[in-house]
Amino acid sequence: IPERIQPGLFDIVGHSHQLFHIFTFLSIYDQVHYVEDGLAEFLKAPLAAPTYLGTVGYMLLLMLCLAMVVRKFLKVADLCKK
Repeated sequence: IPERIQPGLFDIVGHSHQLFHIFTFLSIYDQVHYVEDGLAEFLKAPLAAPTYLGTVGYMLLLMLCLAMVVRKFLKVADLCKK
């Protein structure tokens, strides 16, 4: 946008593409700080004991989802053969 106001003045410094990179860097820098703060809070909190549902239950749910995907692809493969 600056080059619309003064064409030729922002060819080296202040070009909108450069501003894009600066603001992208600043947003990533801010996100890194939020992740660091969140991790610090997570590490301060007491750890919850693992539960059966939280371990084996998730594994069984994942196996069910994978079986459904395989079943879907087997049906598609049978349709392609016909």
